[in-house]
Amino acid sequence: MRALVWHGPRAMSLEHIPVPTPGPDDVLVRVEAVGICGSELSGYLGHNSLRRPPLVMGHEFAGEIVGGSGLSLGTAVTVNPLVTCGVCDACRDGRDNLCRRRALVGAHRPGAFAELVAVPAAACVPLANGLDFVDGALVEPLACAVRAVRLGEVGPSSRVRVIGAGTIGLFCAVAARTLGAAQVTINDLNTHRAAVARAWGFETGPTPEPGGTVVIDAVGMQVTRRAAVDSLERGGTAVFVGLHEDDAAFSGNDLVREERTVRGCFAYTSQDFRTAADWLSDGALPERGDWLSERPLEAGPAGFDELVDAAPSVVKIVLRPGRQPEGA
Repeated sequence: MRALVWHGPRAMSLEHIPVPTPGPDDVLVRVEAVGICGSELSGYLGHNSLRRPPLVMGHEFAGEIVGGSGLSLGTAVTVNPLVTCGVCDACRDGRDNLCRRRALVGAHRPGAFAELVAVPAAACVPLANGLDFVDGALVEPLACAVRAVRLGEVGPSSRVRVIGAGTIGLFCAVAARTLGAAQVTINDLNTHRAAVARAWGFETGPTPEPGGTVVIDAVGMQVTRRAAVDSLERGGTAVFVGLHEDDAAFSGNDLVREERTVRGCFAYTSQDFRTAADWLSDGALPERGDWLSERPLEAGPAGFDELVDAAPSVVKIVLRPGRQPEGA
């Protein structure tokens, strides 16, 4: 089968590799749509210790069951790529994203930048009527946003600031709006992405204004983490979602004096994932437009290069392994 294999910083190629063999509790999924995630961009550049070459990445995906046991052949599914043990304290407490034996499809096991992928049957969520495979590939990033607003305890009185108008930032804003936040603003220096945010109905600006009761950093750089904390209202909560840099620098004294809270946010629980699938089915996301670009699998390496550019013009690239390039 065809797959994109990452061999090191900026080194990715389309190759033929063996078809995966499903384990006893696995199904074989024919990948129909798979998104390129921001964490994979840092991996592509060699800045993410979670991903080691050679590797087939890809964890935001949907497809059709074509083998294995546990689900009917032909079922259209989205897949929760965070594989957990189900028996540890965290899993039993509903915090399975913190499972000590967690493994991520596309990092610890082969991912979905391929025509076929083997995943646990329990990780598959059938797509609701009305959702297509591209919708299914958007469930995973929306689940990250669901987790962020839950940790921030967003509600009707919340004044939410979101730093970063990439996929996760935009989806965090959508999640806050879905929960009825009183105000939601998005901050990004990229004029194209800021325009997308405005088209989605959000106020924008280059930097967050003071007074946020919840500030979500969807970038993950030292400067954005500081901006998130500095723009908090007294008693407010900053939620760190982005993972682009290790370091953070902000005033610990201000945290004490203002009773501010900083929370890390990793991925999502299985409940968050199901909630995201339900929200998509209910029409939470705006219609797809120029912010999302569908491309064949062969275009993956060029897509990675485009997205690591300083100012990409597209927000989301979704690869379609079953789609042939134009002119083929």
